[in-house]
Amino acid sequence: MTAQRYECGAVAAGHVREVEAGERMLAQGGNAIDAVVAAAFTGFVVEPVSCGLGGYGHLSMFLAAGGRFVTVDHGPRAPAASRADMFELADAYDGGDYDWPQVAGRRNEVGALATAVPGAVAGLCAAHEQAGRLPLAQVLEPAIEAADAGLEVAWNVVLATVSRLPEIREIPTAAAFLLDGGDPLTHDPYFRSTRRLDTSALAATLRAVAAKGPTGFHGGPAARAIEAEVARGGGILTAADIEGYRPKILHESPASFRDVQYVTANDQVGYEVLNLLDQFPAAAPGSAEFYHLMAEAFGHAFVDNVVWFGDDEHVDSPLAGLAGREFAQVRAVDIRLDRAAPRPITAADPRPFDLGAKSPGTTQMTAADTDGNVAALITTVGHDFGSLVYVAEVGCFLNSSMVNYDPRPGRGNSIAPGKMPYFAVPSIVAARDGRAVFGACGSGGYRILSGVVHAFVHAVDFGMTVDAAVAAPRVYCQGQETFVDDRIPAAVRDRLSERGHTVVAEASLPGAEPFARVSAVAIAHPADGVVCTSASDPPWSTAAGGC
Repeated sequence: MTAQRYECGAVAAGHVREVEAGERMLAQGGNAIDAVVAAAFTGFVVEPVSCGLGGYGHLSMFLAAGGRFVTVDHGPRAPAASRADMFELADAYDGGDYDWPQVAGRRNEVGALATAVPGAVAGLCAAHEQAGRLPLAQVLEPAIEAADAGLEVAWNVVLATVSRLPEIREIPTAAAFLLDGGDPLTHDPYFRSTRRLDTSALAATLRAVAAKGPTGFHGGPAARAIEAEVARGGGILTAADIEGYRPKILHESPASFRDVQYVTANDQVGYEVLNLLDQFPAAAPGSAEFYHLMAEAFGHAFVDNVVWFGDDEHVDSPLAGLAGREFAQVRAVDIRLDRAAPRPITAADPRPFDLGAKSPGTTQMTAADTDGNVAALITTVGHDFGSLVYVAEVGCFLNSSMVNYDPRPGRGNSIAPGKMPYFAVPSIVAARDGRAVFGACGSGGYRILSGVVHAFVHAVDFGMTVDAAVAAPRVYCQGQETFVDDRIPAAVRDRLSERGHTVVAEASLPGAEPFARVSAVAIAHPADGVVCTSASDPPWSTAAGGC
């Protein structure tokens, strides 16, 4: 994989059709924000496994005019009828990435009660209104064309369908859309994708958004159809919840890593990780020292945020402390370069470092243009096909984001009406000396933290090209095991074990990407103009391009 140089802009995303949509906007005179919004809506058609109108996301932008960082946090919100004790806890925990008890029957993951208020459409329309250049209807043209053509039954759709087949068969609307006589659709014997799913209802909804903006989804027939489908499944999401959704428009004060200023799209975990890393000199890339420090920073930041994070519109959470350099300076004392901290890592208290500052205000797409704008978006429906609640009249699956709340009352991340849940998914845009230099985003649950931070650090600390930065092996830790890419040499893994890490080697394969999919763009500013490059990893499920 070699990064290509482009003279008018660059795009990287989770699917080639998304990249093509972004390229088309750049070629038509649009900017990076137009490109990312076009790519996202196209993704809602071609990647229903990962994202959709019924999902949500986190978008960060650097706008060259005025040198401003703007974040559009359009994460999910809990429905108005939700309660902190709405889910019965399971007797045993079967495993997973969440640091709170599992729910009986996985009702916060599958089915109508798992669905939070979606924010994808409102958030993308807000970003476009803030900074887009082309008309919204023009930006949605590639998505509408893709929906008119129908969804190609590619390998990733088949794989995701097979992996959730028993659950899909239990939900009639999902089964009607994804299955043929109760069985998954497949390629023909020569592996040609001749089968297509009917996405005409989605095309109609996209046309409504193109004509009316967010009310094409967040009001009228679409919102009422979602309420009716959720009610049939025993859920509590209503049309009023959908109509009342508002994203957070934030003007984040940028943090600094080395000589670069950046924002994470309101992700406190990303800030703490990079603040911790900034307390130490850069270790040699690929060394045991480098991976040790990355794992310790991930583990400490993750644990701190799991304990202390809460939506500051609803609870008094020390977000400024978690994201602050002063807390990281003290927390870094707990990180030894010769030894892993005892597991499980114990959380530290960021409250003494909290100044009470409040914000003033899972696929991925990132783009840059030669005016110096850059945008990065993480957008998702949660699990594969979200909650599996499919709204046929609207043409989309609804998210499974109620699993992102702690199901126990009395905690910072407990469920409350209108509240956004905890995430650890930084979507980074960065600038140096007032000019954009980098953007990165990813998909893959909490492992996005690993993918995006590694790409950013490899680019900033080691001056790697964007393709090398996203392709370099990665590690990940949530405070206990240290997961390592199996491409890391055995000798380096042994040195991590000697430092006290419980090392678990994992391989990236189609359908199993344990260190996230990552897309990134880089912007260089030579004397004769601006040059953009782009890259995505892994190559079998992402794409990159430009013009």
